[in-house]
Amino acid sequence: MIEASITESDILACLKEGERLEGRGYQGSFHTGSVGDHKIFIKAPAGTGVVAWVNRMMLRHEYEIYRRLQGISGIPHCYGFFLDRYLVLEHVDAQTIRQTAISDVDIFFPAMLETIEAIHERGVAHGDLKRKDNVLVTRDSRPCLIDFGVSVYRKPGFHPFNHFRHNFSHQHDFNAWVKHKYNSDFTNLASEDAKYFQPLWIERISRRLKPTWKKLRRRKVRRD
Repeated sequence: MIEASITESDILACLKEGERLEGRGYQGSFHTGSVGDHKIFIKAPAGTGVVAWVNRMMLRHEYEIYRRLQGISGIPHCYGFFLDRYLVLEHVDAQTIRQTAISDVDIFFPAMLETIEAIHERGVAHGDLKRKDNVLVTRDSRPCLIDFGVSVYRKPGFHPFNHFRHNFSHQHDFNAWVKHKYNSDFTNLASEDAKYFQPLWIERISRRLKPTWKKLRRRKVRRD
């Protein structure tokens, strides 16, 4: 646990009192609540047996990532991992970039780049920033990055597979930033931004297959 101001009893009380379920992800359910002056966001694992165990391990991994990123602007504060199952974060008053327009791109995207570079400096690569639900826009048009479940921490020493995954995700973060800033139009990148964009092999393949996939989906909709 990172802070003693929120206890296990507080978390159980929030859940018992029926705090609102905001959504459901592949790992489990999301709840919001308040403990004193703290507005909190609770991630709880889904499933039973082996599935529940895997989801708890993923949440524990995410907790360890948040611990490494404490104090970075644009990253929610983490209050702890309670009862080996509940990841408790600061509840950020924001919407995803899928849900809202960015009022000042000249402020938002430089700030987002600073946050990405800051987490990289601590050895963490997010790896899933292309997913619009993982990039929030706060009320004052600042970025907030969330959901570090698949993030990679670069281990010191000789760990070739870990380093491969980290390097891959590291570049993926920059490519995601460019994608969001230019709304997937990579034809006219500014020179200062082009240096961050290096398409990965899987992205090249995905880009080639995407038109075919869209055609197949349209055909399916017509048939239905």
